[in-house]
Amino acid sequence: MQTKYFLRYLKSFALAMVLAGLFASCSQEQAQKPEAQPPGPATIKIFMSVSGGADCTVVEPLERKIESNTPEAALKALLEGPTTKETLEGAYSAIDRGTKLLSIKEEGQTIIADFSSIPDSDSCRAKSIHSQIEKTVTENFPGKKVRILSQGKEVK
Repeated sequence: MQTKYFLRYLKSFALAMVLAGLFASCSQEQAQKPEAQPPGPATIKIFMSVSGGADCTVVEPLERKIESNTPEAALKALLEGPTTKETLEGAYSAIDRGTKLLSIKEEGQTIIADFSSIPDSDSCRAKSIHSQIEKTVTENFPGKKVRILSQGKEVK
């Protein structure tokens, strides 16, 4: 009789040890951080102005597929502007066609983007441009801020 209880106890103990080992290995796997992967293709949101808006800073997201999930690729997609279909649906870019991204760099959590031609004023158009650029960066790269330059000079 004692042998029967001893065997049950031994089986229960063995089962408990196996389960403890499984739980321990699961928690170790979760604690390990994956290695940083190079940025690959992604679907992002670029932000365009919307016709008829009273607030110049209101922008709407449009999806784009980019080859490399980087702030540079996102801003280049923004500079391409809306598609014909999106334009017919009311989206437009306040950024002049032909505006180029001259350079981009990261300093800590700040993306510094230098464009060929971005207005430096308090006009409605300038506010719209800044909103398009800022939202495109901050929504796709959380925690990042953006500084906008035009030919090397910081704009408001």
